[in-house]
Amino acid sequence: MKIENDTVVEIQYMLEVKDGLTPPELSKIFKTQFLYGREPVIPALEKAIFQLSEGDEIEVSIPPEQGFGKRDETLVSEVPISQVSHPERLKEGELYEEVTAQGQTVRFLVKKIGEDSLVADFNHPAAGKELLLKAKILSVRAASAVDILRAVNFSRGGG
Repeated sequence: MKIENDTVVEIQYMLEVKDGLTPPELSKIFKTQFLYGREPVIPALEKAIFQLSEGDEIEVSIPPEQGFGKRDETLVSEVPISQVSHPERLKEGELYEEVTAQGQTVRFLVKKIGEDSLVADFNHPAAGKELLLKAKILSVRAASAVDILRAVNFSRGGG
């Protein structure tokens, strides 16, 4: 069966940052399933898999605006070193991560370390970069009425 509107598609995929370092959380194999034509999918991927079948493999370039967005220079700021729990772990050019007292994970790229402060880049490491998505179509089937109702309900905010 070929992928077209109202087919349920299951794919396995990997992401790589083109011309850059791929963050560890991206360099693994992901699986997803969606109702083609009704559920949100990266436009470049949706276009590339149309009319493909189970077992087909593709490589698709994903522009920054369809991936992790453009870089936002307002997310680069100076931070007092005293606000960092483990200053001994800071290294220029590397990602630093810690968990706040509220249990949130904060991650940033250490751009520069000064005496009392550092320059931190809070953009996602893949922001502003083109991605390469390598995918394999695991299955394609005709959507049932339940699949369509679930997708329509989801798109209306019914979760």
